[in-house]
Amino acid sequence: MKKRFLSQQSQSPRPEIKLLLGAALLAGAAPAAWAQVVAPGDTLQRQSLNEVVVTANRAATPRNQVPQQIQVISQKDIQQTPAAEFTDVLKKNASVDIVQYPGLLAGVGIRGFRPQTDGLNQRALLLVDGRPAGTSNLATIDLGSVERVEVLKGPASALYGPQAMGGVVNVITRQSRGAIRTSLFAEYGSYQTVKFGGATGGNLTKRLDFDLSAGFFNRGQDYKLGGNGILRRALDASSATQTFADGTTKTVDDARGDNQRRDFTKLKYYAGALRLGYQLSEKWRVDVRGELFRAPTVQAPNDIFYGNLGPSSKDIERGNLDLSATGNYAHHQLFVRGYTSRETSNYNTLADYNNAPVPPYRSYQSQYLWKGLQAKDVITLGRQRLTVGIDHNEATSNSQVFNPDGSNGMPYSPNYALNTTGIYAQGQLSLLADKLVVTPGVRYDLITYNVKQTDLLTDFTPGKKTNPFFSPSLGAQYALTDGLRVHATIGRAYVTPDAFNVAGFSQTAPDSARQVAITQGNANLKNENSVTYDAGLRFGQATSGFSADATFFATRVANRITTRTANPVGETTAEGYVVSSRTTYVNANDSQIRGLEVEVGYDFGALADRRYLLRAFAGGTGIFKAQDVTNNVDGTRTVRDIYNVARLNGNLGVAFDSYQGITARLTGHYVGRRKDTDFTDVNYPQVEYPAYMTVDFSAGYTVAKHHTFSLLVNNLTNENYYEKRGYNLPGRNISGRYTIAF
Repeated sequence: MKKRFLSQQSQSPRPEIKLLLGAALLAGAAPAAWAQVVAPGDTLQRQSLNEVVVTANRAATPRNQVPQQIQVISQKDIQQTPAAEFTDVLKKNASVDIVQYPGLLAGVGIRGFRPQTDGLNQRALLLVDGRPAGTSNLATIDLGSVERVEVLKGPASALYGPQAMGGVVNVITRQSRGAIRTSLFAEYGSYQTVKFGGATGGNLTKRLDFDLSAGFFNRGQDYKLGGNGILRRALDASSATQTFADGTTKTVDDARGDNQRRDFTKLKYYAGALRLGYQLSEKWRVDVRGELFRAPTVQAPNDIFYGNLGPSSKDIERGNLDLSATGNYAHHQLFVRGYTSRETSNYNTLADYNNAPVPPYRSYQSQYLWKGLQAKDVITLGRQRLTVGIDHNEATSNSQVFNPDGSNGMPYSPNYALNTTGIYAQGQLSLLADKLVVTPGVRYDLITYNVKQTDLLTDFTPGKKTNPFFSPSLGAQYALTDGLRVHATIGRAYVTPDAFNVAGFSQTAPDSARQVAITQGNANLKNENSVTYDAGLRFGQATSGFSADATFFATRVANRITTRTANPVGETTAEGYVVSSRTTYVNANDSQIRGLEVEVGYDFGALADRRYLLRAFAGGTGIFKAQDVTNNVDGTRTVRDIYNVARLNGNLGVAFDSYQGITARLTGHYVGRRKDTDFTDVNYPQVEYPAYMTVDFSAGYTVAKHHTFSLLVNNLTNENYYEKRGYNLPGRNISGRYTIAF
């Protein structure tokens, strides 16, 4: 089986900021895969950002009282963003780094940390309603039940423990009350794409309430790649640059596949969720929620370097179940929850190492299991608040390799478990007549890392290790004038290595020269830990229509886990193949990340007493420095940009709502140059991606308050682009949608 690798990226300063600002006249989006499964009452709310309530700090708080940097993707944003999956919604509405493949696989990175697509040891924590999401693959998050998404930027280990080093993506699902409301939609578009779904929710009885959602997506035809779009020409982005170990460089074509049909990109999946809530008494209620996601026979093309040779497929199934109880008292908000999740992926091989077709067989299975308990008490005394709680989470990773005859093969990495028990406290102190907000926090974790005995894998020593970790944090915000605030935070975070980092092994297929590349784990890896501080200015005033935020952040990571590749001379394998490159995992001596986040928006409707909305907005993250510094065995130091991290990424747009049934939105999504490893070259050179930009458009018209007709255009200028080089994403595609709400 071929193992796909993922690396990281960064850039040198370029005139990209000028282009992004110059393109600020562009803007827009269109509804998501089943973003229209919203109840009819969930129309645009005429409220300022200051009125948004966020829960990413584990207690409901007005957004303007949170010192941390938080981006909120509202239900309206989700409805108006063209998306085949959750990943598209996230990247087009929050300035984060993304790696995304055509076959339902994606990961996110925040504030200069590399995106990851699998494993238990993420540097950006993915949550659903404040609990582990039950997946590290963004592409499997069900859009149909999402109310909003909160992206907390900066370390959050003081709240959530491991993984929250770069930040947190918290998906908030619906909890409907009152009269039952229902929305149904059907959509048809390019590539014979059919989408339909619905959502309903409200009170069945005075005490019993519910939410039910379901959706189906089917792309019946392989998609077509974009071409030499106007934005690629403006960016001069038709080539990438390889850099080899000896320092030589080579320019390589990046216009591969222009306007071609990309074979093996059909896609089908469906998802559903059900929540039941019961009010036991005036003070106590219980909720149970289940969710299912299934994607059978997901087609996954090989790197475009190989043309249409060597595709694969996979079957994904994920299920979540949680049960919670909530108690509301005068000074206490009590909450307890138990949860369990399972995600299973079966990978099917369709071609051999030479990319020749073979009878399909299941070659690999990965399974992730989560279960845990959460308990907390939000204590309120006047204007002051203290949140205390305890979390226990058990996460397990199991994998199996299968031979063509169905027998077991040697796994790539051992099975392992990561068990965490943590206690935490977070304050919310309002001082000086509420002008000053201070949020001290602390968490103490006991982390048990258990590498298990694994059948057929004998080149490692199983064992269990428990480490304590102390994560303090402090945030503060001060109101300088009405609407203008200065804010700052500092916090510590950590993440453990995963099993492949520690004890994994993989070897590529031999090429025509009988050369192979080897990747092997390092049993001596230490936990990563980081300290991050940020500071900035924020403006938001309910009546002005103007909002803005500028935040500088800096992170220093000790023992950062990264890769080191060498090109050995004269080394051969037991089979007699020449080892052209050997990659292992090492702790970088020092990693530093510095950057600036900026958001700005203005609603021209404020000039007309908000009789309509005409909002221009832009936001982005610029990275000044994102580097790993590694001490080499010969005493020298190697400095390398962090891979898969754009020097600049952001979104901008214009949105219109007449409040009389007419809506329109135009948005642009920009991603600057990034660096990665080119695994199609046996020497594994570094490759720098060119920048790209895409533009989306949507418009809708509502008739008689219940019937909405929408036009959606994704990738308006037909760009040939990618998030992971070689795995290009669709060109321009158009769809029409009908929604009925009652």
